[in-house]
Amino acid sequence: MRWPVLRSAWILGMLCWMSISVAQPDITTESAMFERSSAEPEVVCSDIAPYVFIEHGQYHGYAYEIGQEVMRRLGYRGAIHVQPLARAIRTVQTGHQVIALWVGRIPERERTLRWIYPVVLDDFSLYTLAGKPAALTLEQAKAIGVLGANIGAANAIAAKRKGLVRMEMISSDDANGRKLLAGHIQGWIAAHTAVNFFLGRHGMPESALVKGVKLIDYQAWVAASPDLAPAVFTQWHAALQAMADDGTLQRLADKYRVRR
Repeated sequence: MRWPVLRSAWILGMLCWMSISVAQPDITTESAMFERSSAEPEVVCSDIAPYVFIEHGQYHGYAYEIGQEVMRRLGYRGAIHVQPLARAIRTVQTGHQVIALWVGRIPERERTLRWIYPVVLDDFSLYTLAGKPAALTLEQAKAIGVLGANIGAANAIAAKRKGLVRMEMISSDDANGRKLLAGHIQGWIAAHTAVNFFLGRHGMPESALVKGVKLIDYQAWVAASPDLAPAVFTQWHAALQAMADDGTLQRLADKYRVRR
């Protein structure tokens, strides 16, 4: 009478053991995937249009979509962290294993970052409203009044280098453009790409603003914190080179009217 009971208990035990054995690989796989994800570098992007901006509740933009495509090609599972420009630059300069999707390459930053790949070729110039005093020379730029620039940005650094000190700095190129239109500032220190995007977004002709004195030529790069793992640096550089070779970078540049 005891044998059927013992046999049933034995069968039940075997079924439980098999269930645990089958489930175990899934747990191991999830753990390995988590470890791979946690080993990814932090990816940041500064929220300056047209490099990144919000439209219909979603992030878009030239640099943001470059980052999305590189991460897709490398099989990343993490997200891009969008931050104010000054904070994003500070994050990549002082953080651990960080990649920034665009940083202006200027002498003041040269030794603080590792430069992975160039994505923008532009210049910073001083723009004024048509019909208002122009700033075709540095002397005129110093005389016209208050100028708009971005907090912690290459345009502000370039302006100070040229002796332009009457500046109001905020974290938005779009806001600087609107301040210029409203007469709250008399000049806007900006890249051609940013001005072109602003005019297009607000339905204004190029003739609405006058391009004045050029302060510096400007390059923006995908860049990394000094401690970025060499293998990760190589992977990102190779992915970006492949995107240049297959036309992806140029298609994104054309989409957002970015010079590269």
